[in-house]
Amino acid sequence: MRKLLNPKDILLLGLGHVLDAAQEIHDPLGIVSFSYKNMYGWIPRRYRRHNFNQLVSRSLRTKLIEKIEKDGEVYMRITSEGRKTIQRDFPMLSFQKRSWDGKWRIVMFDIEEIKKLARDQLRRKLKELGFGMLQKSVFISPHDILKDFFEFSENVGIKDYLYFLETENLIVGDRTEFANRIWKLDVLNERYKNIVDEIEKIKNKYIISKNDRVKTLYIQNDSRTRKDVAGIRNNWLNIVIYDPFLPKSLLPKPWWGGEASRLIKSLRI
Repeated sequence: MRKLLNPKDILLLGLGHVLDAAQEIHDPLGIVSFSYKNMYGWIPRRYRRHNFNQLVSRSLRTKLIEKIEKDGEVYMRITSEGRKTIQRDFPMLSFQKRSWDGKWRIVMFDIEEIKKLARDQLRRKLKELGFGMLQKSVFISPHDILKDFFEFSENVGIKDYLYFLETENLIVGDRTEFANRIWKLDVLNERYKNIVDEIEKIKNKYIISKNDRVKTLYIQNDSRTRKDVAGIRNNWLNIVIYDPFLPKSLLPKPWWGGEASRLIKSLRI
């Protein structure tokens, strides 16, 4: 993924349990005061409460989210239309939990200079889908997305310039070393490790819930701690949008992405 996140993306990802801000956000006043509090650290600081309220109202009107009542209290949750929006805008997220079939998908292209805009659009799409660059006009991915990519090439009128290959017989030596070289996983892994280290450093500022089956770190209500958490969450998001979400068998060990995600998702206000 290389898509820059906007507040609407973050709201849907949070309600969709991708960021784990909340699958259902409790909103007892029927407005969004509690919602805003729960999204603290995800929504950009410059995005004021008033703007956030407008965002939620707009998302309700367009049926991306909905209000429900449960046990006499009002909640907000993502709709099927909202989930479709996530899947469309962040296709890579759907590959996080899929098992790998062992096949590689390769896209090759030869697009003349006169179609430079289409060529640039193609490269952006390849990066959004997590393809790694083998050579200047050759990209590779372990994900089964050639069908969707072929549809994209037809829509933008460049399918006649593309060549698609799907194979299990790719001789690359050590696969983890190959993946590291193509996707620069060592750099990505180090950035995830830094997130883990940052959270470990400020753990004494949290109250750990002992009632949960999974430990939850509740943020103490002081501005310094909240600022620290907002910074860590923002850093994590900036890493995630560059993660190609490769199969586990291709990742270096230890892979810190899972631990960073677990700790980030355990933070609560």
